Amino acid sequence: MYNLLKTLTQNSAFYIFANSIEAFSPFLLAIILTRQLTPDEYGVWVLFIALVTFLRPLINLTIQDALRMHFYEMNDAERARFVWSSFCLTTICTAGLVAITLTLSRPLSAALKIPAEWLVAIPVAAYLYAVFYFLLAYNQFADNRRQFLNLHIIQTIASLAFIAALVFTGWGWPGVVVGKIAGLATGCIAGTYWLVGGLQIADIFRQSPQLGRLAKFGLLYLPTGLGVVAIPLTDRLIITHVLGQAENGLYGVAALFGSAVFVVINGILYAWMPWLFRSLVDQQDKRREIIAVSAVFLILLPLGGVIAQIVAGQIAPLIIGSNFDNAFHMIPWAIAGTVSMGYFFHNQAYLHFKKAILPMSLSSVVCITLNAIFSYYGALQYGVIGVLAATIIAFLIAALISASFIIPRYHLKFAKV
Repeated sequence: MYNLLKTLTQNSAFYIFANSIEAFSPFLLAIILTRQLTPDEYGVWVLFIALVTFLRPLINLTIQDALRMHFYEMNDAERARFVWSSFCLTTICTAGLVAITLTLSRPLSAALKIPAEWLVAIPVAAYLYAVFYFLLAYNQFADNRRQFLNLHIIQTIASLAFIAALVFTGWGWPGVVVGKIAGLATGCIAGTYWLVGGLQIADIFRQSPQLGRLAKFGLLYLPTGLGVVAIPLTDRLIITHVLGQAENGLYGVAALFGSAVFVVINGILYAWMPWLFRSLVDQQDKRREIIAVSAVFLILLPLGGVIAQIVAGQIAPLIIGSNFDNAFHMIPWAIAGTVSMGYFFHNQAYLHFKKAILPMSLSSVVCITLNAIFSYYGALQYGVIGVLAATIIAFLIAALISASFIIPRYHLKFAKV
């Protein structure tokens, strides 16, 4: 057991480090943007990136999760065809969303509080994010750690360089948008080059892509994919319309520290899920290890949140400009929201292995719905803090619901432990 925990800890440390490269860039950007932009301008950027994040599962129908579910079941030729099919489906969905955006640019601009001429940049950025995270998922399960790490390094450095150059030359928040798109494009080009070079993909182009199969999975699984991205977007839209763009900017700054905790949680899950999936195949022999590792993860979640708050209290004043001082008291709430999300993600991993798509989607729909309702009334009564508290409650309730789906699938075998 000690050797197992040691190995998973080492693997987690790698993925935390790799993911933190990209996740650390918003903190570096915050040092620049909270001094170069007003809270209103920063609020526009925060809303923009939330919309991009929300569109990502719509653009690729969360097929990177289908890749994770079936990766170890496919041979090299099947994986190559899967990659080709995924690229085709993502491109088709993106073209459709671009067309919708151009057609409805005026009403969308009024609803989202973003200039109409910049709306098309949202699906473009979402497309690049979808490709980038698909490449990361492939390298994660293929255990291509060097490429996984290099992808993060290239994309992050390119994005920071382009954004800094444009912002300091007076582009404002549009410079952040253009710079991020350029950085993502750089990472996607490099990652695609490496992936194609490692696959026997020449013969795959002669076959028709499996669009129907992937689309069927994606549409059924879509609520699960939207679960983590719809909530921050809902919160930002509610804050923007109820409280104003400046409050949305403050919320965005506080959320940076919650995202840092998410990097740690996600790093652990990146290391844990491939091991979990392999172990659950031989569940009878591995059940003690599975329960022990799972318990350690659940116990460390709140402890990690406390440590994150202590660290945030020390570094937040150094990162955040004086115009955003009002965000300080929101940081503990943002961190607590991420910890509660960790419990939900933990449960979803077990359902993921069982390919229990409907229970996963149902749990996610409940989470999204409760968060929207609680956040709206929370904003009216308590401002941004009310919205952050609503997120905590929604994720905890969803975690309980997902746990209720897990018990029938694992209880009988685990009860003998």
